[in-house]
Amino acid sequence: MRKLLLLTVALLTPGTAAEAKKKPHDIWEVSRSSDPITGATSCIVAPFDRAAGMSFTRSGTLYPFVENSSTHGVLVGVSSGGKWRMPTGTIIWRVDDRPFRTISPGDGPVTPLSMPAGATAAMQTLVEQQQRIIAAATSTSTAAAGYTARQMLREMLTGRSLLFRQADAVQGFGIPNGNAQSVGMMTKDGLVPIPLDESFRAGLTACGITDDPDPAKQ
Repeated sequence: MRKLLLLTVALLTPGTAAEAKKKPHDIWEVSRSSDPITGATSCIVAPFDRAAGMSFTRSGTLYPFVENSSTHGVLVGVSSGGKWRMPTGTIIWRVDDRPFRTISPGDGPVTPLSMPAGATAAMQTLVEQQQRIIAAATSTSTAAAGYTARQMLREMLTGRSLLFRQADAVQGFGIPNGNAQSVGMMTKDGLVPIPLDESFRAGLTACGITDDPDPAKQ
């Protein structure tokens, strides 16, 4: 009886190990953070890099994300990775064969500065414009908020794949430099569009993100 049991285990184990080895890892993963001072929380869904069972981001690489922010609500866009981050600039974004979108750093939320007593509405507007100009040059994330973010999220939920790049990566005229083709996710088979698969939808659920426009339901 013992020999029969050992033989059964021996026959089952290789197949089980092979199936586990073939199972692909989730492309989209969830990252949560909390500010220890303000208490602001964030839940982000993004296709992080993976190696040796660990998830990470690399400096000089851009990553798409969907975020549920306790401060800014739902955000959809692109962030640079790694410890030392580069400005993301204006991003060209496309889901499947739909018309592409252009999102700029100034499209995202800007934290208003405290204005002195007696400041006029014109002064407030001028300060906000200056903030957006500075953000366009220095921001390491480019994201849409509000209605535009909702539209982008709906496209992703009904789409199959995503492509994006920095707008400045391609000049638009003259001899091509190849950057127009350097888009997508790096795999063993080369660059491919980023799949909007079940791991993406599962990540949204984990972060409490839906395409419902009612912010109270987020």
